[in-house]
Amino acid sequence: MALLRHGTLLVGITVIALSGCATIPTGLSEVGRRYEEEAQRFERDGRLRDSLERWKIVSAINPEHTEARHKQRELETTVQKQTKQHIAAGKERLQRREKQEAQREFLAALRLDPGNREALEQLYQSEQQLGEQTAYARPLRKGGVGAKSQPGQSGDAKSPPPEETEEEEETGEEVSFAEAAEMFRRGDYLAAIDAFSRVLAQQPGLREAVEYQKLAYYNQGVAYMGKENYGEALKMFERLRRIQPDFKRLPHYIQTAREKLADQHYLAGIRQYKEKKLKEAIEEWDQALALNPKLENARRSKERARGLLKSLQEIK
Repeated sequence: MALLRHGTLLVGITVIALSGCATIPTGLSEVGRRYEEEAQRFERDGRLRDSLERWKIVSAINPEHTEARHKQRELETTVQKQTKQHIAAGKERLQRREKQEAQREFLAALRLDPGNREALEQLYQSEQQLGEQTAYARPLRKGGVGAKSQPGQSGDAKSPPPEETEEEEETGEEVSFAEAAEMFRRGDYLAAIDAFSRVLAQQPGLREAVEYQKLAYYNQGVAYMGKENYGEALKMFERLRRIQPDFKRLPHYIQTAREKLADQHYLAGIRQYKEKKLKEAIEEWDQALALNPKLENARRSKERARGLLKSLQEIK
C-alpha cells in the first residue's frame, strides 16, 4: 500500500512537471517572427544581404532556431560566391573597356558585401582607367585606404573640413559606399557629394570616398561652368581646393570662374546704372573688382558712378 502511494506520488509529480514545461514558450517572440518574415521576404526579392542580416538577428534572439542557423550559413556561402562572380565579371568588362557594365558588376558585389575591399578598389580604378569626365582621378597605391600618394600627386586622403561637412551633411538614413558611387555613376554629383559626406561620417578618411567626392565637386563645377552658372561653379571649385589645392586644372577653372563671374557682375552694374540705381551699380562693380581686380572697366565705371552719386547728394 505504501509502495502504491509512493508510485502515485511519483506519477503526480511527473504530470505536474510535464504540465509546467508545457507553459514554457519554445517558439520565436513576436519580434523574432517579424525578422523571420522579413528575412524570407528579402530572399524572395533577391536582397540576399538584407535577408542574411535578418537571419542573424533571428539566430541571436533564439540560438536554438535551427532553420535560422541553416539559412545563415547557406546565405553566407551564396553571398560570398556571388560577390566573387560579380567582381570577376567586372574585371572582364574592364578588360573590354566596357566601363558602365563593369561598374554595375562592382556595385552589385558591394550590395552583397558592402565592405569588400577588392570591389571598392576596382570600382574606383574603373573611373581612373576609363572615365572621360574623371580622368583626373589620383591612382591608389598598394596598401588600401591608408596608403599615401606618390610625391607630386594628390596628398594623403583627408576628409572635408569640419565646417564643410556640417554644411553638406543632412540628417537621415545612412548611405553605403555603393549607393554613393551609384549616384556618382549616374552623374548626380550633388547627391553624390552629400552621400559621400555621410559615408565619411561613418568611415572617416575612407580614401575611395574622399577621392570620389573630390571628383564629384570637380565634375559638378565643370557642369555649372557649361551652364554659365559661374557663382555655383566657383563654390564647387573652392570646396575642392580646401581638400586638395593641387587638383589638376583646378587653378585654371577657379581663375576662369572668377573672371566670368566678375564680368557678370560688371554687366549687372551697367544695367543698374541705366536704371539710375547708382548704389546698386556700385555694389555690383565692387563685387566684380573683388573677383577680378584687373577689370579696369568696372573700376572706371565705379568711379564715375561714385562721382555722380556724390554730386546728387550735394544737390540735395
